[in-house]
Formats: sequence, C-alpha cells, structure tokens
Amino acid sequence: MAPLRQLEVSPEAGVFAALPAFVTLVIVILFYSCCKGSSKSKNQRVRKENETLLDQNEKQDLQKKNETLEIEKQTAQAEKQDLQKKNETLEIEKQTAQAEKQDLQKKNDTLEIEKQTAQADLKELRQKTNTVGYVFDREWKLITEHRVKVTPDPDTASPSLTVSEDGSLVRFTGKRSEEWPSVVGREGFTSGRCYWEVEVGEKGYWVLGVSTHPHEKSIPAKPEEGYWLVRLVKGKTCTAVSQSGDQIVQLEKICKVWGVYLDHEGGRLSFYNAGTRFHIYTFEGSFPGQVYPIFSPGSYDKGPLIINVTVNNV
Repeated sequence: MAPLRQLEVSPEAGVFAALPAFVTLVIVILFYSCCKGSSKSKNQRVRKENETLLDQNEKQDLQKKNETLEIEKQTAQAEKQDLQKKNETLEIEKQTAQAEKQDLQKKNDTLEIEKQTAQADLKELRQKTNTVGYVFDREWKLITEHRVKVTPDPDTASPSLTVSEDGSLVRFTGKRSEEWPSVVGREGFTSGRCYWEVEVGEKGYWVLGVSTHPHEKSIPAKPEEGYWLVRLVKGKTCTAVSQSGDQIVQLEKICKVWGVYLDHEGGRLSFYNAGTRFHIYTFEGSFPGQVYPIFSPGSYDKGPLIINVTVNNV
C-alpha cells in the first residue's frame, strides 16, 4: 500500500484556515468590549440616577428644613410681636398707675390741707364757744371703742382696802392715815389702746392712773419713776403727778365719772370727764414695759371708787 502523501498546505491556505478562529476571537473581543462598555454605561447611568435621587432627597430635606425654619421664624416673630404688645400694655399700665399715684398724692395733699383747715376752724370755734376741751362724737367714738374690762386684783390691795367680788367697788375700810392705799388691775398692758371709766362721785380724795409697780400696796406721797396719776385732795385740788413733777389741773366742771385712755405705743395717757366729754389732762412720753391701772380711794372718807367693768361702747 502506498504511503499517504502528506498534503501540502500553502501559507495562504493556512491563513484562510486560521481565519475563522481569529474572526471568532475578534467577535468575542468585540462582544466583550461591547458588553463591558454597556455595563460601564449602565453603571454610570445607575450612578447618575443614584446621584440624582440623592440630590432630590437632599433637596427635599433642605426644603423641609427650610419650611420648618420658616415656621419657627414665623412663630418667633409672632411671639416677638406678642411680647411687644405685652410690653406696650405694661408700659401703658405703668403710666396709668403712675398717673393714679399722682392723682392720689394730689388728693392726699388736698385732704391734708382740708384737714388742717378744719382743725384750725374747729380750734377757733372751740375758743369762740368756750369748748376748747370738748370731744366731738367721732373722736369720742374712736376713744371709747377701745373700752376694756378693768378689775382690781384683791391680791395687790392694801390691807386697808376692800374690793367687791365682781371688782366693781374699791372702798377704804381701815384707819385714817396719810398714806394712799392702792390696788392695781388684774390686766396689765404692754401695747395697744385701752379705755376704762371710774366713778368718783362726791369723794374728796382719790387717785387714778397707771403704774409699773404691781406689788406695791400704797402710792408714795411723792411718786418717782413708774407712776402717771391724777390725784384729788380735799375735793378741790386736782394734780397731775409723775416723775416729771406735779402740775395743778384746772377743772372747769365737776367731774364725777372719769374716763382714762391709754395709748401705749403713742405714749399718751389722757383723762376725760366721761359725763360731759371734756378733755382734762394728758401725760405724754413713753411707757416702759407693762403698765397696770391703779386705784386709790384715799384714806379720809368711806365713799367707794366704782369701776365700770362693762365693755360696751358708750
């Protein structure tokens, strides 16, 4: 058998033989390139879309923030306007209050002038009508509305005195002497205003007033500190007695019922004719601590001092 003859292939035939594989490779490369380019383009498009979405979201967020800020701005402006209105209202109220204060001050000044004029007219009227010491209704009411119950304390009484059970009578029952046997009230006063009445009747000797000595059972003939008294001797000589000295008190009319008015803070102890409402005498100064009403019927007659223990206003 004859050996096979190897076919001889020409270079041109090899090129053409290999051409389909090359073309395939080229096609594959081109296809890959196209796919890669398409994928890249798609990725770029997706990225752009994502960026666009992000921009839109950010824009929406910014819009929302702007809207919120705008609302807050409007709210702040509204609050600012409210505050301005309130400030304007307060300013108006302040000015109104100042104007009212000025008006009240003017009224007070006017009333003070009218008061001084009325007091001057009253003083002149009293002088013309010889009623300098007369206390008018309104003033008398202000005095007597401070009426208090005053009852002598038997434990503080001199042995020569007798005090009734209800405390309304104080009578001298001992032997006649030069002393002024006394008794003080149960009630001591450290503040405020107090008024009480004592009927002396036709007695020729007695002492009324206040004292800071609750344990002394007689009044010294010449009292020093702690006594503010009015004393009657022999039925005609009335004397105001204190540590400052004695002063004769002129009695225009017979006084059978004495009103005693203590203004502790004001430092005044006044005596009145309770029957005629005439002012008789006033001690002025200060009262240290607690003071007690004091009573002495004297030691020359048996007539009692009658203390009004009621608290009803006159």
